[in-house]
Amino acid sequence: MVKLIADCGLPVKIQTEWTKTEYQDYDEFDYMRSTTVAGWRVRINGKIYPRGNVKGDGSADWSYRYTPRAGRNEAGRKEAIKNALAEAGLRVKGYEIQWRMAG
Repeated sequence: MVKLIADCGLPVKIQTEWTKTEYQDYDEFDYMRSTTVAGWRVRINGKIYPRGNVKGDGSADWSYRYTPRAGRNEAGRKEAIKNALAEAGLRVKGYEIQWRMAG
């Protein structure tokens, strides 16, 4: 667990977890298919990130994960935390996102 203070003065408690989950669903021909999703889930003050993803029926889709190029190591974990803080609209010194063009 990481405890920080955001620029706005809000105390921030961050928990991370690498998960690998297999989801079962049906395709357009009613054939069952499996999809494996692996990546980082980040909790900031109890809220799970990434957020804002919905299924076709409008319900929440929690299958999304942060999947940084660094992968399942400390660098990947820190990148996932940076992305979650940005998505939450929080700025914390040392966890700023460095934007760059993909190339």
